[in-house]
Amino acid sequence: MEKKIEKSETVENEKSNIYKMFYVLSILLIVYMGFSAVTSYQSFVEYCEAYKYTLASQWFIGFKTILAAVIPCLVYASILYGLGYMIKKMDHC
Repeated sequence: MEKKIEKSETVENEKSNIYKMFYVLSILLIVYMGFSAVTSYQSFVEYCEAYKYTLASQWFIGFKTILAAVIPCLVYASILYGLGYMIKKMDHC
């Protein structure tokens, strides 16, 4: 009987801590988003140097490039955070 109680307590602890995994994944996506933004900017600068453009004359291309790298990561991170938040709230009901 004690073993069954220990197992159910372990399952309850795992359920109550699963939301932390979603929080960690969202933080990792935010870090990756920063990395993607930096590498996109570097690629944009190299593009401008290769074709002898100034950054100011091609700013919209750079802006689109950086947004294309950042927005999906931000959306996915927000979704994961929201899922973690909902799971945490459901466990406390």
